[in-house]
Amino acid sequence: MNDDPEPPKTVAVPIEIPLEGEGPFQLPICTDLKEIAVGESLAVLRLETIDGQRVDIPVPIGMLIEIGDAAEEALQHAIRARDGSTIQ
Repeated sequence: MNDDPEPPKTVAVPIEIPLEGEGPFQLPICTDLKEIAVGESLAVLRLETIDGQRVDIPVPIGMLIEIGDAAEEALQHAIRARDGSTIQ
């Protein structure tokens, strides 16, 4: 039995990247949803990119419903495209 305490977890401080111009801006392909942190008015979605970088996306709680609806619509579109369906 090992009584040694676990080493403290290091927390990387996020690097804020200023976005200049009107956009749209696009992240690299994200391959994994690593973590979701939810507060009173804000959620943070931590994604991992294809290159293994972590990207935190802060989202107001109220916007999560819109994101869910958009994700559902995108999934339905992808399923129809895969199946060759034209029904909407």
